[in-house]
Amino acid sequence: MKIVVILPTYNEKENVEKLIPLLIEKIFPKVKNHQMHLLVVDDNSPDGTGAVVEEFMKKWKSIELLKGTKNGLGAAYVRGMHYAMESMKADAVMEFDADFQHDPEDIPHLIHAMDEGADYVIGSRYVKGGGIPKEWGIHRKIISRFGGLFAQVMLMRFDVHDMTSGYKLTKTSFLKNVDLDHLFSKYYAYKLHILHDILKQKAKVSEVPIIFYERKEGSSKITRKDLFDSFWVVIRLRIQDSQKFLKFLVVGGFGFIINAIILKILSDNYNWNHSSANLVGAGVAIFSNYNFNNIWTFNEQKVSRISSYLWKLLQFYATSAFGVIFIQTGTIWIGDHLIGAGVLHIGPLAIKYYLIYFVLGTGLLLIWNFFIYSKLIWKKKKIEK
Repeated sequence: MKIVVILPTYNEKENVEKLIPLLIEKIFPKVKNHQMHLLVVDDNSPDGTGAVVEEFMKKWKSIELLKGTKNGLGAAYVRGMHYAMESMKADAVMEFDADFQHDPEDIPHLIHAMDEGADYVIGSRYVKGGGIPKEWGIHRKIISRFGGLFAQVMLMRFDVHDMTSGYKLTKTSFLKNVDLDHLFSKYYAYKLHILHDILKQKAKVSEVPIIFYERKEGSSKITRKDLFDSFWVVIRLRIQDSQKFLKFLVVGGFGFIINAIILKILSDNYNWNHSSANLVGAGVAIFSNYNFNNIWTFNEQKVSRISSYLWKLLQFYATSAFGVIFIQTGTIWIGDHLIGAGVLHIGPLAIKYYLIYFVLGTGLLLIWNFFIYSKLIWKKKKIEK
């Protein structure tokens, strides 16, 4: 496997003078059965970082230099990732900072995790054996932990302990499916967007403990603006992920109204039993939901050909009927037989019990329907790895 370590630099002359020989002579030889290459992405550093790299390139052929204008850390990494995948034909790329906050000795550990079957390896500060700089004040520690927790909660990924780590190893078969040119940030928060998109591909993730160190040379480049940028990127990712479900809820809400009206009319005006009345209402609501979901909620996978439309409609009725009969109507039946009929008085409101059972059953039905519709009726085509 060809692994390219991407090293973004801007005024890192003192660090690269020490780091590059360490990587080439000591660290890379520890990695067996892989081709190790170093790609330095320099933003035209005025301190002569690029010139130092060019001198090293005369000595070691496994080093390449990619120059460009300064446009943010994320933009530099994206430029490097494109070059590594397209020009260097990398099988995996590693994000690695030039300031010695990432320990070079951890490189073989991350690669070992990929050899063990991982597709995406995170150098984690917040798993057993990992750590953050002792020099950090309490406020910096709180910000780091709160930022990671915020990302975990908003993206619902509690299985990943270090959401904001910048020390990662990624198989390019997954990275190629990330729209690198349209990330929500060109700065530090780029890593959150890539992590989000890699996880959505069901990549096998491994977290390797690392100790994150304070810079040995220069000063920290993270700013308050970067912190707000990270929060905003996470919020945008959450909104993006929620759009389809919100559309689904709107469609389901309309179907709920149709179902409830028919249920009430048949039950109260024609003395139908509640379970039978619900089946009729659900049948009409299912037809409504299918069409609105097809043209709006799942429009990316919209069914238009008449034969496909009818076949998907049949599947939709079959899967929906299962949910309606066993989940929604089943909840009403259980409520009627175990709790009974009656009226719940809440102040001036008088709510019939069967409507309470109906609402409860509908809530359970929504969860079932969204899962089935996403995975079966309007499923996305499988991404080839």
